[in-house]
Amino acid sequence: MEVGREQALAYRVAAHNLHRRLPAGSAEEAASVAGLQDLPPGSASAALAARVDGAQPGDLDALVIVYSFRGAAIAVPRRDLAVFTTALLPPDEAAARTLIGSATESLDAAGIGAQDALERVSAAVADALSAEPLARDAFHQALRERLPADLLWWCRGCGSHHVHPLLWRATGVTGVLSVAGREGRTTVFGAPPAAPKVADPAAELTRRFLHAYGPAGHSELAAWAGVAPDHARALLARVEDETEEVTFDGRPRRILAADAERLADPPAASGVRLLPGYDPYLDQRDRDTLLPDRELRARVRRPIGNPGVVLVDGDLAGLWRPAKKGRRLVLTVEPVTPAARRAADAIDAEAALLAPHRGCEVAEVKWA
Repeated sequence: MEVGREQALAYRVAAHNLHRRLPAGSAEEAASVAGLQDLPPGSASAALAARVDGAQPGDLDALVIVYSFRGAAIAVPRRDLAVFTTALLPPDEAAARTLIGSATESLDAAGIGAQDALERVSAAVADALSAEPLARDAFHQALRERLPADLLWWCRGCGSHHVHPLLWRATGVTGVLSVAGREGRTTVFGAPPAAPKVADPAAELTRRFLHAYGPAGHSELAAWAGVAPDHARALLARVEDETEEVTFDGRPRRILAADAERLADPPAASGVRLLPGYDPYLDQRDRDTLLPDRELRARVRRPIGNPGVVLVDGDLAGLWRPAKKGRRLVLTVEPVTPAARRAADAIDAEAALLAPHRGCEVAEVKWA
């Protein structure tokens, strides 16, 4: 099969349940595709609003927020905890170094291996959270009391030593760390519930990736999951017998054989969706597929502060940014294609649906 850009995007829109909404009460089904990033806080709830009919902020309670791929806080169904955590355990030292990124700099200076550090910090996190959840400062203090000085990194921002952010977040893949709640802007950390048994979590995570982002190869998987290229190749090898090769953008890529028919003839999308800036659909790692225009790509995918995206009938038609003014949500919408203006009434309706997920009662749309 030769797959074109529009065909791949139509397939991915449907894979993320953005071609039509799921029935009310489908938070777990929506989150099971690729998890729902909840950073900035509230993003996962907004992503549910785009996917589930009549979604309410309380629907997020059906999910567990864990630190998963690339150290991000991801809302997932409890049944999938192992899929989004231990599935990413590094198989060797090289993979562990990729997982914790620049945290290796201080570890190298202290002569500590990445795998050793991950194991020791994970044990400390598990012990610190064994009795009760801890707010951010108490959490870091608990780790200071349980770890030697050579595992504590100097943070200029807060003027103290604590475990490197990339290292403590990486402990999420060992299944010891979750977001138990928030006190204002402060995160409260807790131990996640026991993960139901999954026969091969790594294989299942790879299936989820291919279903959500196929056609794809090991380089896209490595970038999405934040793992080493060799680790990504090993993950794809676990499901090789379940995949087919297609040609996409002139290159060989893999899809799940079970998805071939739907990729060949993707269902049509209809309606407007307002996706938060870190929505999983926007986390496609072949960036120029979704955003072929380089200038637009740079504006949508930023190091921090991504704008939201307006989809009209499955196509990217505009950008939006929120401002909370008391109990009123003000969305400033910037058209990217003429379809955005033509869908103005539907955008107003979607903004009203989004308001409670941003802690507001009413919404107002302004046009840039």
